[in-house]
Amino acid sequence: MSQQPYQHASGPGPLPPEAGKARTASLVLGIIGIFFLGIVLGPLAIMQANKAERLGERSSAGRVLGWIATVFGVAALVFGILRVVLQ
Repeated sequence: MSQQPYQHASGPGPLPPEAGKARTASLVLGIIGIFFLGIVLGPLAIMQANKAERLGERSSAGRVLGWIATVFGVAALVFGILRVVLQ
């Protein structure tokens, strides 16, 4: 009776370097976007997070920070317009 050779269970291969770069970019853009230009940097963070996930890297923190930055940016824009209009 011959035995089958042991085969290692292999997961997905190594991730491309672009995946890690996109994940890092989404985090950085999301963090900076909370404080400056959230209406611009927030959507960019979301796009980078989507790119990272397409490449196989999890990037939920970057996506969440991107949405928070976008909401803060839109709110700041609305309050700025209301401040000018109501004066």
